[in-house]
Amino acid sequence: MLRDLMLRDPPARSPKAMEDVMQGLPRGRARSVLAAAIGAALLVASVSACSSSAPEREYATPKELCGTKVSAGSLEPLLPPGKKIAVKPTSAVGVKRCRLEVDGEVVFSSSVEKLGADTSARDVATSALGVNPNDPSADNGRFIYSKTGAVGRVECSKSAGADSSFWVTARVSDDADPADMHRFVKEYATAAAGSGACAEG
Repeated sequence: MLRDLMLRDPPARSPKAMEDVMQGLPRGRARSVLAAAIGAALLVASVSACSSSAPEREYATPKELCGTKVSAGSLEPLLPPGKKIAVKPTSAVGVKRCRLEVDGEVVFSSSVEKLGADTSARDVATSALGVNPNDPSADNGRFIYSKTGAVGRVECSKSAGADSSFWVTARVSDDADPADMHRFVKEYATAAAGSGACAEG
């Protein structure tokens, strides 16, 4: 009965219209229908309140990754909500890594690495975390990306890349839009070339 009434009569009824409906029902049934309608209204209000209290990003998106400038527009879609962010640089022979921590948890990591001259994006993706050689590629194989990671070759001058190649990688802890990963790694590779990565190693 209640289902029929709800189908025939939208929830946004005026008090007078609701009163008319109630008068056409037995007293006990009218109370049941009224209680059900109030319950449904409270449920809708509760769901709306929950959806409006989604976690927010309270920190400012970094404008660089351990010395390599990036735009907030390309990095922000890859980061989760939270209160505080910290940038943690690390390095080893031939590779510089950068990690971002949100509220103490590692949520993003990137690297700039020197490899052999004949290295391909598929080679890098084989050992990189969050991406594999069979994921989508772009720019004639220069980039490979997925919802959790990406790799890309840094365009160095011929003199800088005569006996080596330089690569950037990125990985996220939460799934991202693959298109956002591609956009980020492409910008990051260009920025790495401009920050002197091709002269390092």
